[in-house]
Amino acid sequence: MKNQHRTKKQPRPERAEGYPGSEVQALSELEHQITERQHVEEALHQSEAKYRSIFENAVEGIFQSTPDSQLIAVNPAMARIFGFSSPEEMVREVTNIGRQLYINYDNRRRFEKLLAEHGTVRGFESQFYRKDGSTLWGSLNVRAVKDDAENILYYEGMLEDITARKRVEEELKNSEEKYRNIFENASEGIFQVTPDGRYLSVNPTLAKIHGYDSPDEMVLTVTDIAHQLYVDPSRRAELRRLLEEKGFVKDFEVMMRKKDRGLQWVSVTSHAVQDTNGKTLYYEGMLQDITARKFAAEELGNLRTSLAGIILAMSSMIEIRDPGTSGHQERVSEIAAAIAGEMGLAHDTIEHIRVAGIIHDIGKISVPSEILSKPAGLTEMEYGLVKAHPQAGYDILKHAGLPYPVAEMILQHHERLDGSGYPRGLKGPDILLEARILAVADVAEAIASPRPYRPARGQDAALDEITKNKGILYDPEAVDICVRLFRHKDCQSGYAMIMRGR
Repeated sequence: MKNQHRTKKQPRPERAEGYPGSEVQALSELEHQITERQHVEEALHQSEAKYRSIFENAVEGIFQSTPDSQLIAVNPAMARIFGFSSPEEMVREVTNIGRQLYINYDNRRRFEKLLAEHGTVRGFESQFYRKDGSTLWGSLNVRAVKDDAENILYYEGMLEDITARKRVEEELKNSEEKYRNIFENASEGIFQVTPDGRYLSVNPTLAKIHGYDSPDEMVLTVTDIAHQLYVDPSRRAELRRLLEEKGFVKDFEVMMRKKDRGLQWVSVTSHAVQDTNGKTLYYEGMLQDITARKFAAEELGNLRTSLAGIILAMSSMIEIRDPGTSGHQERVSEIAAAIAGEMGLAHDTIEHIRVAGIIHDIGKISVPSEILSKPAGLTEMEYGLVKAHPQAGYDILKHAGLPYPVAEMILQHHERLDGSGYPRGLKGPDILLEARILAVADVAEAIASPRPYRPARGQDAALDEITKNKGILYDPEAVDICVRLFRHKDCQSGYAMIMRGR
């Protein structure tokens, strides 16, 4: 029994109860570790795929390079930017980044210094060579990758091709420089001013026009142009009204005061600059000093008034000596000016013809008054004296400062197309058009009006004379217009006009 008791072994509690459970637990932990590792590997695989996709498909160049300027890796975009057919080709052929890619090697040294000092560089811009030798602008964002001892292992980063942007910037810079040069050196004053009358900017010429030492002084000093510059502030309000109504105003003339309170005339051309809602932000434009022109125009007006008075006095002087032709010169002047107007000649030409008409017989001052007022026909000698009056008139007026060709018209008003006239026997186109017009008016008025040696022959006789000799003695167009002016009652001129004042 005793031996029997000894042979009957009892299982150890830890083996009977614990060993199978520990084995299951170990297997479970192993399976968990394997699953977790698989998850990590899958995550790493997905992450690698994601970043490889970014690397391969990025539009920016991505690269890694050694501190001694050798490429380790580049993405397709980097190779494409620099004109290589593949990343492998670029890594193989570019063995020294600084020497082969940088146009200015000093930029490479500066870039490396910044990386060494800061560990990263952002927005570093430089020019580079492509494979074919052409150039590009690039912007670099790079960091230095270091080991635990802070030794640089390699650089990695991105390069963006900014050539197009730099080209636009250069064009804008050139454009800005061009317009700044225009602004600074323009002969006209240029300005920007707020609706309430404060200058935003003025160029040196505007400051000079108004007597200020500099644009800055004028901008700081003039804060209310209506009351500081305008002699009549209401004219500023008028200019603003026109700008708001039309958006643009040209040649607005106004009197202003300079810094020293002196008066000046200026001409303003301006437009309103508005926002998208149509609200005026400011006015900009140009200003010219027209003081000299206005004073000259005023003096010219006074001179013209004086000259007109002198001319009328000269015309009256002839009529005093030859009372039988009273009003003749004035009527010839009106007829000739009317013909010239119908021909469509320039305003100045018409006025010159009008002046010449008023004094076309001034040379008769050299003819004895008894010949001018003789009630009978003239002898050949007397007629010879009368025929000298165009030359005498020219000699009197040629140095009088009258506008060209007033004196020449007076010299030629008795010339005829066929060369039978006097004093020089000119023919056809050698005779001034203005003189040909004056000749038709002179003949028509003389025949229609009375003379000391005969009564008036009337309108029909006058028109018959110039019509019969149209193209022979007298300019055809001038004759046709003269006849039309006489015949048609709705015309501005006519026989009643010719005889006005008699």
